[in-house]
Amino acid sequence: MASEVIMPRVDMDMEEGKIAIWYVKNGDTVTKGQPLFDIETDKATMEVEAHVSGVVQGIHGEVGVMMPVGTVVAWLTEPGEAIPGAEAAAQEEMIEPVAVTAQESVEASAVAPSERAQVQVPAPATTSALLRATPLARKMARDQDIDLGAVSGSGPNGRVVAADLAAQAIQSAKGPVTSNQTLHARWLVEGAGVPLLMLHGFGAELSSWKALTSLLGSHPVLAVDLPSHGKSDAHEVHSLGDLADLVLRTLQAHGVQEFHLLGHSLGAAVALAVAEKALSRVKSVTLLAPAGLGPHINGDFIEGLCRSDDEASLKPWMAELVSDPKLLSGSFMATAVQQLASASKRAALRTLAHRFMPQGTQAHSVRHVLELLKVPTKVIWGTEDRIIPSHHAVNLPAQVALHVIRGVGHLPYVERPELVAQLVAQQLRH
Repeated sequence: MASEVIMPRVDMDMEEGKIAIWYVKNGDTVTKGQPLFDIETDKATMEVEAHVSGVVQGIHGEVGVMMPVGTVVAWLTEPGEAIPGAEAAAQEEMIEPVAVTAQESVEASAVAPSERAQVQVPAPATTSALLRATPLARKMARDQDIDLGAVSGSGPNGRVVAADLAAQAIQSAKGPVTSNQTLHARWLVEGAGVPLLMLHGFGAELSSWKALTSLLGSHPVLAVDLPSHGKSDAHEVHSLGDLADLVLRTLQAHGVQEFHLLGHSLGAAVALAVAEKALSRVKSVTLLAPAGLGPHINGDFIEGLCRSDDEASLKPWMAELVSDPKLLSGSFMATAVQQLASASKRAALRTLAHRFMPQGTQAHSVRHVLELLKVPTKVIWGTEDRIIPSHHAVNLPAQVALHVIRGVGHLPYVERPELVAQLVAQQLRH
């Protein structure tokens, strides 16, 4: 049955939004939960996922054009199914967004902006059990892997509301890493060939790679959310080896055998830990401002990141990341605020920081792994890095290529994306 994709209400006071980028085109087959497009509001840029599996048809949501909440921007159909006619589509566009009860309004206000941003696109009312739920309840069910068909709804006409899921909440992993645990990952670019695995830094998440990925062409790219970041759970980890195990199990779940590695900051240290455990599978290693090569780190920055809960308190710390604060665009800051607005997320990050960076010291070293690498390896660092000093790159093994970029801070892939993309592309060609 054809199902419309609409401009969703992802914030309680949102009235309209605009599409920033489409990740699919007409004729593409998508699965439930796959990203369809990003939307921009006056507060942030957010991702919208497919609420059902199907074939994308009838895209007419224009990029950069403001549209009211509820506007139909595309359709998801069964293979071979035609989308409803123009008249029917026009009638569907007039459907009002699903009302939210007063109780759910309170519940929604307690959900972090980063979580509200991922609310699924509401589907038209049918007899499906999945659709007997509020948008907030659907989002919670997806995140907690709960079958809504098995939940008794207490709302009007048996509708499932967020309170119905509270008793079935799945707690974050509290024990050591086990063999069935994986991290949230997404193919930013799909295609043939040995993929590039991207591992972000502390406090970031996989979507931070999108700008760089757009400069790498059609090479397949798989990005991972580290524990307590993005959509990954707060796995209890005690070493970089534990983080590497989670990454390797995630690669196995996605059918990846050989891969190129690209890591930033903490993600670069994890990349080296992964390489140590899977030397024969790694084709190249690129490290951006890597952690794990020395003891020094800006502990004030880490602590500031973990306690800031709004833009006013976060922005001064974010300015430490770059040599030119003008690079901190409104969307860049809004995305950062979304990631850190949740008190539970900040607490999880603080736990991770205390494990790997106690009292402003890098407690885990992976410098020895550089001696083991027999594949093309690059280290890229900015001279103005105020988070991890570039002098950690002194006395690297002779086989490691070092690129020191003048006037660049801790985010070379943001400050000089074209140059970083060029250097990464050289690795991929090998």
